[in-house]
Amino acid sequence: MTGWTRWLPSLRLIGVGILTACVAVIGLFSIGYAVTDVPEPNKEAAGQTSTVYYDDGETVLGSFKTEDRKNVTIDRISTPMQQAAIAAEDNSFYENRGISIKGLSRAVIGVATDNYAGGGSTITQQYVKNFYLTNERTLDRKVKEMFIALKIDQELSKDEILANYLNTIYLGRQSYGIEVASKKYFDKPASELDVAESALLAAMIQRPGLADPAEDPGKYEDRFKYVLGNMAELGYITEDEAASTEMPEVRAAQTDNQFAGPNGYLLDEVRKELKRNGIEDEVIDRGGLEITTTFSKKKMDAAIKAVEDLPKLKEGMHVGLVSMDPETGGIVAMYGGKDFLERQHSAATEDITQAGSTFKPFTLVAGLENGYRLTDYLTGTSGTPMNYEGTRWSPKNYGGASYGPVSLLKATQSSVNTAYAQLNIEVGPEKTVDVAERAGLPKNTKGLEKNAANVLGTASPTVKDMATAYNTFASNGITHTPHTVKTAVTPEGETLYEPDTEGKRNFDKNVMAETTYALSRVVTGGSGSYASTLGRPAAGKTGTSQDNYSAWFAGYTPNLTTTVSIFRDDGEGNPVEIGPYGGRGSITGGSFPTQTWTKYMKDALKDEPVKQFPKRGKLPQVEKPKPKSGVPNQRPKPKPSPKPKTTQDEKPKDDKPKDEEPKDEETKEEEKPKEDPPTVEPPKPPTKKPEPPKDENKGNGGGGDKKGDTSLQGLGMPGFIRQGTVSVL
Repeated sequence: MTGWTRWLPSLRLIGVGILTACVAVIGLFSIGYAVTDVPEPNKEAAGQTSTVYYDDGETVLGSFKTEDRKNVTIDRISTPMQQAAIAAEDNSFYENRGISIKGLSRAVIGVATDNYAGGGSTITQQYVKNFYLTNERTLDRKVKEMFIALKIDQELSKDEILANYLNTIYLGRQSYGIEVASKKYFDKPASELDVAESALLAAMIQRPGLADPAEDPGKYEDRFKYVLGNMAELGYITEDEAASTEMPEVRAAQTDNQFAGPNGYLLDEVRKELKRNGIEDEVIDRGGLEITTTFSKKKMDAAIKAVEDLPKLKEGMHVGLVSMDPETGGIVAMYGGKDFLERQHSAATEDITQAGSTFKPFTLVAGLENGYRLTDYLTGTSGTPMNYEGTRWSPKNYGGASYGPVSLLKATQSSVNTAYAQLNIEVGPEKTVDVAERAGLPKNTKGLEKNAANVLGTASPTVKDMATAYNTFASNGITHTPHTVKTAVTPEGETLYEPDTEGKRNFDKNVMAETTYALSRVVTGGSGSYASTLGRPAAGKTGTSQDNYSAWFAGYTPNLTTTVSIFRDDGEGNPVEIGPYGGRGSITGGSFPTQTWTKYMKDALKDEPVKQFPKRGKLPQVEKPKPKSGVPNQRPKPKPSPKPKTTQDEKPKDDKPKDEEPKDEETKEEEKPKEDPPTVEPPKPPTKKPEPPKDENKGNGGGGDKKGDTSLQGLGMPGFIRQGTVSVL
């Protein structure tokens, strides 16, 4: 070589250089491939919508989500949709190894010149970007995308990659994934999408925010035809089909108002229950859970209808309704308010209001457990002086009515204040509290105190809490934890939560049967007689707070327990007098609450079998506590029987009458009150009494003012602590 040619590298040198470069590239590629791990999916892409169902496990109640996403397997995506996606985004999907060299080259140049417009990635690369990475436009992200795509292509089948891709794409209307998009745009699952529908959704993948196809389908016309043309070229459809397929009709966008109306309270309670049992919001909103509730669509519709049939509620008035299954404790219906979006405080589970005489059955049970019987007599005379821990107390009946001596059965039927006040003192107010707590009232219920006043309903439970307690009566003594969720299951089939439905026996069966018998008389001939129109065995108790702050009916059949409360507040939780309502001068437990209960139960139990209450049995043989109320024995003196005629040959028989116990049925001649009257309030013992029990003389028993309180008038007894207004029936 001479001249300048001697400076040219030899062919051998050139070959060595090229080989060295190739080895370096391969080495760098191998190193990059080896050191790049497949990361954890990003939270946004991995999250799925959790679906909430009614008790049938099929009818959707609502959902919990951050993004609306529902993953499906490839067999639940129609073939036209699979083909349309490939035609739109990656014609060589089944042939390539997960990356496109041409697309990568264009992306590298675009990123380097700051002129990268996107596109050119394979379906595998797009899936990697959506599921594992971000949308940042950097060379580092693009290199990672390439290596991860290669690994994913080795680890997953093409069908798995395609399904995963279609589950991660965004298609507008807050729809993440093909399943949600299919339902929002065409009101059908992805498995039913046809060619036209599939082509339109595939056309939207590239620019989902361009327009809503229901409002401006023309924006996607060109891309729609492009997808169909590619489908024809790939042999998925014929040229004629491609030419003749028109843009499909698209469903108008629907407002997401699942929390509007009464159903919002159901979804809110479901979420709270899941969280109470250790399931965090992240799992609830992104876990793709299948949540089957205890709510019955039929019974919920009946509850809403029964409440809506009430006269128009006055400002500040609320209605709470809770209905439970005696066998499981599952809440089958719940009315917490008219619209959750307007008021996020549930009248069924959060508002509290004084229980009134719905509390008396707890004292009844305490009496039956401690030797009292329905045939025992108590004072029904209004204003009868009693002794409560050294303090004189003269409780009064509604309107000053006096019944004279009454059996415990009659006292229950007619809700006689004086009789129950005496019984509570005799057995001990602490036993009434114990029964209430065993039945299901929380220990921290406001106003639940161990004093003589508690029998008249100074405690203020929620409607759900009172329904739980009466459900214990309906289940014949088994206390269940109230719940709204049957199961919460992950997409993989793992059960995250399933409540205990067996419950715990807290009461003797025969005590419960006797309690139910007494409460059934409230329905058949007492203050809750409107409920007898139900036409099947029922038991329950009315309750009305003094000054008509609230009115209740808590009742049950063998099939179903339901509690209804109507009350009023000032918007800040303070009770307000309901006053005249629905054409009546005042509202009582025996009026609108009982009517609403009956209307609901008729519809809820329609076509369900009529069941009978358990038969009464032998009660526990327990010695009665020694009398301490100071009330004289109330048993009526037996009437002397006429002496039988005798002959000289017959010896005269002993005509001394036997001291027989009266029959339970002998209350018919006693006058029945026309309404469900509110009670008056008894006092607490003097504050100066030495060393009172710690649980007594605490709080104000649910609050209230002295308006209408006549139980203390004229007594001239200093040092009484006010209990708050309460009720009788």
